[in-house]
Amino acid sequence: MYALRDRTIAQMVQWIAVGEPQLQRQRRKWVVRQAGYDPATGKRRVKQLATFETKRAATAHLKAVTAGRAGTDTETLADFLESVWLPSKEGRVEVSTYDQYCWAVRRHVVPHLGAVRLRDVTPEVLDGWLRELSLAGQTGKARLGPTSTRLVRRILSMALEEAVQRGRLARNPMRLTQPPRPDRTHKKLGWTLDEARAFLAASSGHRLYAAFHLCLVTGLRRGEILALRWADVELDQGQLEVVQQLTLERGRPVLKQLKTEYSERLVTFGPATSATLVEHRQHQREEADFVGGAWMESGLVFTTNLGGWIDPNNFRRLMDSMIDKAGVPRITPKGMRHTAQSVGRVVVGDDKVMQERLGHSDIGITLNTYTHTVSEQHREAGRRLDDVFTPPAPPA
Repeated sequence: MYALRDRTIAQMVQWIAVGEPQLQRQRRKWVVRQAGYDPATGKRRVKQLATFETKRAATAHLKAVTAGRAGTDTETLADFLESVWLPSKEGRVEVSTYDQYCWAVRRHVVPHLGAVRLRDVTPEVLDGWLRELSLAGQTGKARLGPTSTRLVRRILSMALEEAVQRGRLARNPMRLTQPPRPDRTHKKLGWTLDEARAFLAASSGHRLYAAFHLCLVTGLRRGEILALRWADVELDQGQLEVVQQLTLERGRPVLKQLKTEYSERLVTFGPATSATLVEHRQHQREEADFVGGAWMESGLVFTTNLGGWIDPNNFRRLMDSMIDKAGVPRITPKGMRHTAQSVGRVVVGDDKVMQERLGHSDIGITLNTYTHTVSEQHREAGRRLDDVFTPPAPPA
């Protein structure tokens, strides 16, 4: 009886692991193996746990196996996202980027897919989830618009790709899904040259007029304008150096370094802009003298009336009020950058120069993203083309 029971147990326990799993190179691939033995015969048996094309993926799987997490039947998508992926990103990406990851995971992934086992996340499951995000609720509006849905999909795809690298998934199921079509609603992204001139005329009497003027001439980002220091400006040479930015982190303005090396650049401007900045500096000195000891010396070109940092949201609100005063279409501060690019492509005529002025890493961004109609220049182009194709008048 006992012998029969022991044989039955031995048949059920077909393999017992011994020691730690090992990584080996085999036939141009990387294999994670686990040594062990057959409990019924005592013979040595080696089990192949997984095979990978790269050593990096195999090593990640080996670590996961050793930690007892890879390939488990109980690990859910929520477990992986909250316990592995998000903690791995905290402190390694910008705070605003991490907050965006948390928003996507906790608002739009976990509530719908969190209980699904990680190994059960299939393209079909993800297709249903994407449809759910796009369906209209009781209010008649979709949960997320196309742009936001594409963003959430991309973030989850990044997480699933890392699950593959860590050996938790064989492949990324998101690759077999289709993102929603982009929103083709035409929005006003930038101004025509006439509209930009009208805006500058309406804001000419404001203490931050020079900031608006400089935005349109140089195409600097809002954060770059608000972080510009007098030490970075050479008025005699007509140039400035972009070295930092003022951004919002969880609602508070913070001075930070630029995101990429391409953003660090030297931007030139003409005598009119120099004269505008000289006048602005004089007004700033008068403000400092007026408030006396209450003045906070920050060294920045554009400050509050007490010398402190300008909250980017307040700059946006000021711009909106100037737009209403000018009677021009409403755009964002980024729209002034669009306008600078649009006008610059026509006036400068050199896309490479405009790419460097704007701090784009890829000229494709300059060509495809920031080009909008500038009516005055396009009318002139139409007149010139019309002249070319119009036959000369017969002699009298």
